[in-house]
Amino acid sequence: MVQARLWEPYWDTHNVLAILSWDSMGYYLYLPAHFIYHDLSHQAFITNILREYNPTGSFYQAFQVPGAPAGQLVMKYAMGLAVLETPFFWLGHWAAGWLKYPQDGFSAPYQAAIALGGMLYTLFGMGLLRRVLLRYYADAVVALVLVTLLLGSNFLEYAVFDVAMTHNYLFAGYALLLWLTVRWHERPSGAGAWAIGLTLGLLMLIRPSEAVAVVVPALWGVGSLDAARHKLALLRQRWPEVALLALGGLLGALPQALYWHWATGHWLFYSYGDQHFSFLTPHIWQVLFSFRKGWLVYSPLLVLVLAGFGPLWRQYRGLAVPALAYFLLNLWVVSAWDIWWYGGSMGQRALVQSYAVLGLPWAAAVAWVSAPARGRRVVAAAAIVTVLLIDLNLLQHWQLQNAIIDAENMNRRYYFAIFGKLSPTQADYAQLDVPASLPYAERHYRPRALGKLDFDQLPASGATGISAEQGYYSRQSFHADSDHPYSPAFTVPLGAAGLHAGDYVRASCQVFSDHGAWGNKLIMTVERNGQNLSWYGTRLQNPGCQNRLWNHIYFDAPLPADVQPTDVLKVYTLNEHGSGCFIDDVEAVAMAEQ
Repeated sequence: MVQARLWEPYWDTHNVLAILSWDSMGYYLYLPAHFIYHDLSHQAFITNILREYNPTGSFYQAFQVPGAPAGQLVMKYAMGLAVLETPFFWLGHWAAGWLKYPQDGFSAPYQAAIALGGMLYTLFGMGLLRRVLLRYYADAVVALVLVTLLLGSNFLEYAVFDVAMTHNYLFAGYALLLWLTVRWHERPSGAGAWAIGLTLGLLMLIRPSEAVAVVVPALWGVGSLDAARHKLALLRQRWPEVALLALGGLLGALPQALYWHWATGHWLFYSYGDQHFSFLTPHIWQVLFSFRKGWLVYSPLLVLVLAGFGPLWRQYRGLAVPALAYFLLNLWVVSAWDIWWYGGSMGQRALVQSYAVLGLPWAAAVAWVSAPARGRRVVAAAAIVTVLLIDLNLLQHWQLQNAIIDAENMNRRYYFAIFGKLSPTQADYAQLDVPASLPYAERHYRPRALGKLDFDQLPASGATGISAEQGYYSRQSFHADSDHPYSPAFTVPLGAAGLHAGDYVRASCQVFSDHGAWGNKLIMTVERNGQNLSWYGTRLQNPGCQNRLWNHIYFDAPLPADVQPTDVLKVYTLNEHGSGCFIDDVEAVAMAEQ
């Protein structure tokens, strides 16, 4: 884990790749706001942080309190993660002073300390999960569960790379909840009940939706109706401990209520704005199977977890009932969130913390497959499939770290275009945006140039965007920026170009930028009387592009079925308030089948 973290350190990176960026910054923000700047309310220091470190595209991590004086802010995210990060915040604060870094909450020592803390919490959680599983399964089985958990699922992303997100901390919290639950059922005590309640409260303090965790201790050991009656009798008999558990839960969640009351005047406050749950229409299929963020698409080894509920039910029904109830309830809650893809992530990140509880069916599946009764062929086949799926998981994490896998907007076409590839082509990258491609391999097509704009014949002028500063095998190019969003377009009537319905056309251009042509697109349209019959576009910046070099961007798309000879084909570039870049050789090529 440490070695992988060192491959992608990012703790002295002044951009959105830093440890404390995007949502991670929002969860952490309580600490510098309170301890360094003493400004939880107005957060005037944020302007300087954004200018110096660029940790987020926009400041959404806190917002104006409704009805309060202008500038009075409330945090979007709950404070539980900040509570757990506090020791490592102070470690970073001390290290920043000792190493002469700015003690501003975001310099490199803070980032490194928070990364260290995230990995330590991960190891703590895995150690506790091991102790729980060893009560029911052999050491070899438990070792295989932990290895496949880390290397074979998207847990790797949050155990090693996105360590400042909530998921590894919550995983550790769930592992602690399991261990405390087992201990209390073995030897009931007031201290144990109090600890369970406090752990539940802390989970909710990190993410209020983790209230679903209560079903784990509530249903633990309930494998039949008789067991349920026995559990109810036990809880009635030990009601003072149940009261202590409830009190511990309230105490654990109390800091958030106190903060909300201080910031907004309300003990309960919904801080997610217009983002909501739709419990009657959950996105279960998309969460499990979509190519955008499907849980089983990006971590297929986790099918083993679902299969493990069978042997767990047969062998330890008292464990299977709480694990299954928690899994189904949590899946429903996760799927009900309107932004069901949960922003940028590796696969379905909102399920990562549940892997501690799912360790139970995971171990049951491993034990069943590896039992001597299965035979050598079954064990060998399972081992081969497991190794291949681990290899796929590691490759896809590498692709994510190198931006080949898009963290938010994957689709089926693009997934298969880049599957297993270390160096996708520009045609592959175009599949992220363009819902079409050549039906056959490119060698089966004969290109026919339709025309090209190289901007050499146009006078250089700041008013038009034509620049003599750069050129691709020419003297001039078009400089795209927010003042010149549309490049000159290559335009040709379909009849004059000899194009017909269903013909494939390749749109292309050359692009040059210092730091990436972010927010720019190559566009191809077919127009009739000024109205679009078809519109295709692909981004001009992708992982195959190199800074300060000319990059060839292209895509292939078919003409609509109802085109007429008088319809017009246009190819141009569009700057959508993105970075400046130079455009040259805007071109259209007919791709005719041989």
